[in-house]
Amino acid sequence: MKVYNFDLLAYPEVPEDVPGTPVPSSYFDPPVGSRNYREHLDEMAYCEELGFEGVVFNEHHYSAYGTMPSPNLIAAALSQKTKHIKIGVLGNILPLRQHPVRVAEEYAMIDCLSEGRLIAGFVRGIPSEYLWYNVKPQESRGRFGEAFDVIMRAWTEPVWSYEGEFFQFENCAIWPRPVQQPHPPIWVAARSAESIEWCVKRKVPIAQVYQTNDQIEDTFNYYRKVAKDDGWESGPDKFVLCRHIYVGETDEQARAVAEPPLRYFFTLWNRGFNEAKTEIAVDQRKVKEAMVSARSASYFRPGNEERVNFHPMSWEQLIDTGFVIAGSPDTVARQVNQQMSQIGADHFMGMFHIGNLAHDKVIDSLNLFHKEVMPRLNGA
Repeated sequence: MKVYNFDLLAYPEVPEDVPGTPVPSSYFDPPVGSRNYREHLDEMAYCEELGFEGVVFNEHHYSAYGTMPSPNLIAAALSQKTKHIKIGVLGNILPLRQHPVRVAEEYAMIDCLSEGRLIAGFVRGIPSEYLWYNVKPQESRGRFGEAFDVIMRAWTEPVWSYEGEFFQFENCAIWPRPVQQPHPPIWVAARSAESIEWCVKRKVPIAQVYQTNDQIEDTFNYYRKVAKDDGWESGPDKFVLCRHIYVGETDEQARAVAEPPLRYFFTLWNRGFNEAKTEIAVDQRKVKEAMVSARSASYFRPGNEERVNFHPMSWEQLIDTGFVIAGSPDTVARQVNQQMSQIGADHFMGMFHIGNLAHDKVIDSLNLFHKEVMPRLNGA
């Protein structure tokens, strides 16, 4: 089992009475934001001392839920604070990028700056981001596919051209090239049947987070089935699980520390994505409908098709569904091993910095995880 720290980099001080979507940017206090970036970067770099395989983070826009509109900047900064740990960006939102060559160039730069430690991730993004970036959701899959093809061509061909519906390039050659040849390892966040099938064709690992254990088991099993139908066997190295995690001295102490920042995190998630209180809520539903098809969730077992609303769940329900892994070192080791065994994954990403959890509490959890949990993980 390979262990990573996954970081959303949520903003820690959004008042309860803040307006709905979009949250006015006047609520972002630059000194607080600067401190938050510094603390998160320190936590990421500290994971190298603790023997983590890597640190991974993502891209979001217009939200306190995740304040990394350019995760590539975080990757570049982290490349200069570390020497060995892998740096994963999961990922750049390709349909929102007007020039995919810029993604190829920046990822190549990060791979050079880190001396070959980049994991290059690609995602489609969430509905509200399409509205705010003025990108047609109906074009999401087409733009993603073409952008990916452009990036692969830019990385693997010395001089290249491309002619597609959305992107056209002629007689190009990118500088620099990535250190890892022919290109850095690629991860994709995928849930729909169409996205899984796309990943299988390219033998790309997939990552999952906000589903129950049983739902993620269905998602990964569908990947295995499609791969088998395609003539190859997919091993656990093709699957990445991500979970909120906190390690305390006891189960009770872990809950006391981790539940309040998790509930805060839910307020950011709702306010950013799910509880838009303006006309954007109607538009968002239309975007969601445009981004999926009737068969997107067709592979799930009965009862697993619908996305789960975790926000109103009790602490016990959050643990039982797998959304949160928390407790004493014994409890956390057991939960991680059980989840990873059930879904058959090789890569585990823990979201150690939950919501507005204090920096020192994150460090405490990381230390206990390193000392007491990692030695007990299957295959670690």
